[in-house]
Amino acid sequence: MKLQTLFLILLAALIFWLVTPLAILPPVAAYVGYRSYRHRRHQYPLMSRSRILMGMLPMLLAFAAVPLLLYAINAGYRA
Repeated sequence: MKLQTLFLILLAALIFWLVTPLAILPPVAAYVGYRSYRHRRHQYPLMSRSRILMGMLPMLLAFAAVPLLLYAINAGYRA
């Protein structure tokens, strides 16, 4: 019984370790993308809409990654 308990604790720690980047990396990526976008807009104030959209792409991908990762985790738990 003690061995099963230790195994389940280690398994829970592993799952926590794998899910932790979901909570940390997308907000960090969005922040870095925002800083880069703000710096680029300050350097080149007259940019076309396509360049503005391309500059915002890292932030948009970071925000879109969160629901997709949550879906992948939920689908993995259902299987």
